[in-house]
Amino acid sequence: MGHADESLRTWLASVRERRAREQLARRGLAASCCSHEMHADQRMRMPLIRDRAPWIEELCAQTAPGEVAHIGCGDSPYTAERLPAGALLHQWLVRVAPVTGFDVDPDALEQLRAALPDERFVLADVTAGVPATEQGRYELVVAGEVLEHVPDADAFLRGCRLLLKPGGRVCVTVPNACSPKIGLRALAGRETVHPDHRTYYGPRTLVRTLRGAGFEPESIASCLTPAGNVGRVVYHPLVRAAHRAFQGPVGEGLIATARVTDDGVDR
Repeated sequence: MGHADESLRTWLASVRERRAREQLARRGLAASCCSHEMHADQRMRMPLIRDRAPWIEELCAQTAPGEVAHIGCGDSPYTAERLPAGALLHQWLVRVAPVTGFDVDPDALEQLRAALPDERFVLADVTAGVPATEQGRYELVVAGEVLEHVPDADAFLRGCRLLLKPGGRVCVTVPNACSPKIGLRALAGRETVHPDHRTYYGPRTLVRTLRGAGFEPESIASCLTPAGNVGRVVYHPLVRAAHRAFQGPVGEGLIATARVTDDGVDR
């Protein structure tokens, strides 16, 4: 009975909270209601992934033999630097699943085709449209470090939807607006940002963006990114200690998976 009583108390609290919001709205106190919603559920707990590439590789391996679409496979403008070193995420993914690489940079795709002649590539901007041959073909779409670059996130994610079979999934990774590193740099009067980035996403804004494009989020985690000697010895241990204490979104990146909804509308 103790568990049932606790569940009942939790449910009653949620009902009272909802009624309070409705009363505020009826009284015309929209600002107070908005402030309440801003602070609701602000305590977040999520996993911390130490390396995103092996995690995404495992996700693709679980999807096989279903096909995977990898958006931004060339990692332009770093293709020529990372390809010979085997450091491109696409080189990891093709080892474990049938993966088609999509990119908007023809030069990057030519380099990939030369290095991986047996693999399949498509020159396309899914924001502008998806070729008919690719629509409804894939079980999984991977968009690693792409969403923060695109001028229209909704159009981009709707393009990802067109690639997917019914019930298919998307895996999105982005820089994390909640990363302590961003705040530490700001305290020192600095902002370090990729010249092509247009926005930052936190966990809640990323979830909201996915839902708005017709996806239902399944999982979200923060992740660490490669670091130099100081980062490995000082910063990463501090981040891991903070995560052990609070389980918050402390990594420099976010990884989210989401599944296509039936109606494709914001919920």
